[in-house]
Amino acid sequence: MIELTVEQMDKAERLLGHIPGAAPKAMANAINRAAEAARTEAARKVRELYYIKHKDVLATMKIYRATPDDLTATVISKGNLIALSKFRITPKQPQPKRKKPVIARVKRGEGGPIKSAFVARMQSGHVGVFIRVGRSRLPIRELYGPSVPQMLGSPNVTEWVEEKAIERLEQRLEYEINRILEGKG
Repeated sequence: MIELTVEQMDKAERLLGHIPGAAPKAMANAINRAAEAARTEAARKVRELYYIKHKDVLATMKIYRATPDDLTATVISKGNLIALSKFRITPKQPQPKRKKPVIARVKRGEGGPIKSAFVARMQSGHVGVFIRVGRSRLPIRELYGPSVPQMLGSPNVTEWVEEKAIERLEQRLEYEINRILEGKG
């Protein structure tokens, strides 16, 4: 969780107290920039640990921005499990004559063959990794990897994101205060 310290709030009030409404505006702008940085850093860190596209991570994240009246910003990620075909798999397309197992890698440095799995194209055009539910040919079940919120919830990612967001908050608060004092805000 990223919060303004009492010292930061006092500094903003002390430097901008003579301008009505300037201190809350500067703090809200700094918090919003820190939230945007947190989203970017979260996506970057997840990509370091998992084989997933940057846009797939950002698509699940939403920022609720701070206002001068409500100095809280929230970054929330909502999403379902991601089809295994969105990660690194071999082969990428259906190959009916293939005798080798499907190899899947979700996390960097990990993964391997999946026994009895195969790659198929559905009537909708979706290509996925499937396994048979019983001994007969049908029904089949698609395999999934973790969701983006699960990836973001790993301790490595949350610690990294908080550190970067706190750094950005300190930088941006200083910048926003100077911007208002120079008459640009």
